[in-house]
Amino acid sequence: MPVVVSPRRRMATWRLMLLLALAVPSLPVAAQSMACGTYLQDDGNASLTIESEAHGFLSGPYQATERLRLVRQDNLLGTGNLSTGRLENWEFSDNDRTVTGGYHTFHLKAAAACKPVPEMVEGSCMADTSDCLEALPEAAPLQLHAWCREGVEVACTQLQETYQRQATEAQPQRARAEPQMPPYCRDDASPEDGEACMAVMKAMAGELMGRAVMGLEQTLDAPLPAAQLDELAALCAQQQGEAFCSNVAEALWNGGRLQQAQQALQRSCTQREGTYACGPAKGLAMLTPLASSALTPVAATALPCGRFEAELGLLSSLRFLDAGLVEVEGVGTRLRARVQDGRILIRRDVGSDFVLQPLSNGTLAGMDKDNRYGYYQRMDKSATSCRPPPAFVEIPQPLDCPILARKGGAASCCNDGKLLGCKVAGEELHSAEKWAQAQPYFIKLCSAGVRDGCLGLAAGYAHTADPKVPQTMAAICAKDGKGTHVACDVDATRDWAGMKAQAAEQ
Repeated sequence: MPVVVSPRRRMATWRLMLLLALAVPSLPVAAQSMACGTYLQDDGNASLTIESEAHGFLSGPYQATERLRLVRQDNLLGTGNLSTGRLENWEFSDNDRTVTGGYHTFHLKAAAACKPVPEMVEGSCMADTSDCLEALPEAAPLQLHAWCREGVEVACTQLQETYQRQATEAQPQRARAEPQMPPYCRDDASPEDGEACMAVMKAMAGELMGRAVMGLEQTLDAPLPAAQLDELAALCAQQQGEAFCSNVAEALWNGGRLQQAQQALQRSCTQREGTYACGPAKGLAMLTPLASSALTPVAATALPCGRFEAELGLLSSLRFLDAGLVEVEGVGTRLRARVQDGRILIRRDVGSDFVLQPLSNGTLAGMDKDNRYGYYQRMDKSATSCRPPPAFVEIPQPLDCPILARKGGAASCCNDGKLLGCKVAGEELHSAEKWAQAQPYFIKLCSAGVRDGCLGLAAGYAHTADPKVPQTMAAICAKDGKGTHVACDVDATRDWAGMKAQAAEQ
């Protein structure tokens, strides 16, 4: 297919130099030749190796090797990074003993004779590197596949990213319980309501932005279709690029192909000692002798019971108990699990849920970013079945305090039963370390069924050890007589004894 060139990224100097380089065999003998050899970066963390008149690579102990397409004209060194897609002009100086570019300076460590230039097919990405790298943003999957097969790792990476974006866009989005926009924040609201709306949005913006910036609200990548997983696995086996194969391993694991994911990790690991992929590649070597049918994902219909352990992942040991409670080794606070969309989700107060996928052999695979490559094996096979968790009832935080911007407005709203005022007033007192004064606000918020109120009440206990706090939480839980109030969930998952000890140390 024809290459679409973006004028915005065109680099005239690079194109001129590249055209000259393609005509190297016909240049006169006096033409400037490449200074091949190994150049060490000024901080010693990376090296530039120039292998031939047209090829080289960047390498180091803390970065994946990056292949370069090179061309020289006088003292300018044109570089096309086949791993990142960058087009840059660097410069030789000091009689070819120094190369400056890419915000770094490299000094000659060992000169070497240039190797023959590998044969480049006319029209290929290797031959027309400038056009190829400039066209990457608009390239179709078929073209990216062809360039990837040539060994252009950035094309491989973009091919996978394209597939992942398409899969994510096609995946139905699960509805989330979001706060209802107040009337004074709607498009048809009067200008006088602007101050009230801004105050409410400001009160919630810190929390929402914090989740986004800190990566606390994460969603799982949508699984890729089988044909695309086959294609990416084959390209990884052919190219064995460190970063690309590591990315392919994630896609394969997310697609339920655990053994292929381990193989891709191993290919990534072999490119550089100590790379990230080496840890999970070694930890998952136990999967190799297993039948692939034993590792087939199956839909979860009930929570498991008993203890599971994994060598990898943030959660290395899990013990599933009655009512969906989960004990985590080394963590006093219990967590609560549930079954959702065929997977096991373990809720945590801060951050996205932990996600586990049951496999046909009774093991569990960690699917979230914190536990990816966790292969959880049952440690007590005689464990009996556990009672399922109740469906806890909670409401999203209402945005119901139009006088929030006024002095004392939050407390006034809370007194009138407007729950956003309770949240803001309680959090302001917590920020001032006035833990006891904050309790009444969080009690109202928790009693109404807002989880943040129950969490705020418990957080204050870690500073006061006031025995009335767990008693109040238990009373709120018992009030409905069903055990489904959100306070029941928070109460059962708190380590009250541990928080009491924490308070005593302050």
